[in-house]
Amino acid sequence: MVIRGEENYYICDVCGMKKPVSQMAGKCSVCGKYVCSSCAEVITDDETGKTKIYCETHAPEEKKSGGCFIATAAYGSPLAHELEVLRAFRDQKMLESRTGKIMVLTYYRVSPPFALFISRKENLKKIVR
Repeated sequence: MVIRGEENYYICDVCGMKKPVSQMAGKCSVCGKYVCSSCAEVITDDETGKTKIYCETHAPEEKKSGGCFIATAAYGSPLAHELEVLRAFRDQKMLESRTGKIMVLTYYRVSPPFALFISRKENLKKIVR
């Protein structure tokens, strides 16, 4: 939902917080709710490489990765400590600016095929780590 007179802000339909556009992930692929980056699950289909955004209610449990596709592929688990550090950097630094948000969204669009390739090559996983 856009706040009238404040086109650069949205209200997250999940947490109810007023957020700048740079902190919004987009609309849930299932229900269409506007979701902030804190409430969203960004998931990429391993076969097609297509990225979808889900609210917490609709995110498939087994697919949650938080969007760190390449790091997840390199470390073999979305639960690795290193990924928590990367997610914190993304959420607390990158998503605070328009440029950072553009970089993150570009990463979400282009990285899934690279992550899939990396996940299948042990030597490449070591290099990426």
